[in-house]
Amino acid sequence: MERLREIARKVLAYAKEAGAEAAQCSVRESKTKEFNVDGGEFSLMRTLFDESVSVTLIKDRKQGAVAVNRFDEESIRTAVADAAAAAESAAPDEAWEIDQSGTKESFVKGCPECDTEKLFGRTKELLETIRERFPKLVIDQMITDHESGKSIYCNSFGTCYETVYGAYEFYVGYSAKEGETGSHTYGSSGRVDNLDKPFIECAMTEKELTDTEAQSRPEPMEGKFTGTVVFTPECLREVVFDTILSQFISDRALIEGTGAWKDRIGEAVASPDFSFSLAPNDPRIICGARYTPEGYPAEDFDVIRDGILKSFVLSQYGANKTGKKRSGNTTASIVCEAGETPLAEIIAGVKQGIVIGRFSGGQPTANGEFSGVAKNSFLIENGKITKALSETMVSANLYEMLHKLRAVSREVQENGSSVVPYIAFDGVTVSGK
Repeated sequence: MERLREIARKVLAYAKEAGAEAAQCSVRESKTKEFNVDGGEFSLMRTLFDESVSVTLIKDRKQGAVAVNRFDEESIRTAVADAAAAAESAAPDEAWEIDQSGTKESFVKGCPECDTEKLFGRTKELLETIRERFPKLVIDQMITDHESGKSIYCNSFGTCYETVYGAYEFYVGYSAKEGETGSHTYGSSGRVDNLDKPFIECAMTEKELTDTEAQSRPEPMEGKFTGTVVFTPECLREVVFDTILSQFISDRALIEGTGAWKDRIGEAVASPDFSFSLAPNDPRIICGARYTPEGYPAEDFDVIRDGILKSFVLSQYGANKTGKKRSGNTTASIVCEAGETPLAEIIAGVKQGIVIGRFSGGQPTANGEFSGVAKNSFLIENGKITKALSETMVSANLYEMLHKLRAVSREVQENGSSVVPYIAFDGVTVSGK
């Protein structure tokens, strides 16, 4: 860590020499041990090393930022000089600000030490398990790794965070084949801080493998109906949570005045059964952020609680630009707690609808309308899943859909980056051939 501290001291000293009124830097070094499987066979084992320095400075109310991936003296000096040049060519903006508290903290996150032999064993185990239990699945690629490292954040006001971290990650991409037909490609992934459980038992991987194999012979749907859509956790993150965070309540949306909820704090924006937080400190979030990009301690907070909008997701810059309150963090560490209804019971209560695993389409328009193709999906008829669907169109108004929540599942996917259940919404239009 002393090497990183020395580099951080140099960066801040050079920034001061360049005339910066405020400056911050992040210095990181990491090591990744990785196994690759391609076409169902082990293809690569490697160890990667990385180092990076990022510097941000504020000079004459103008900000400049540069990042480099070398620690040598010349690269550090050049990075600071380039950041100063970027600031000089930028437009003045009073909203730029970094933490001035002088907070000093140290963190150890996840599992900094890698058990390489056990990682290989878990990787081989997952490969063999899929082959044995899911004969219709074709593995396109599998990557498992352990990344560990040290990092330091320092700014010119004395704030300093030192972190030692490590985590295991896995990804497997696959599709189901049966004769001339097959499913769309699907990917299962997760992050863990130990290897106590097989990867197939982590992050709903077994459920996703099972569902994908059941989609080996998808069929087109005839006709059109307005009914219920049950979003899988992965699809729910993409369609609902990512849209809310990026388009409704973020820096850009609120600064530009396009956020649909820009004046809705304290108001109902969803069903009373809909709640979620951004909670990087939750123990189910592996190696979650402990401080914001501007140096403030990362605090968990409710975005929506019982359908009521509680907070925007604003950096200090966004807060200064809009006159609103800075949020506790700006991560995507979504925690949406489990409901009371088992998934099987939710499906049993649906007269007509679909379970959707992936969505291919554009972001909702300003008035909330969205449409796209449902992939890796199943048709629900009279409380039963009757067949896997080939590409089927879905459309709805997101604002209205959030008020038509039918149920939140008891099952949740904990993938190390978020905690998300299945959620069923009514009033969605499904169109076949």
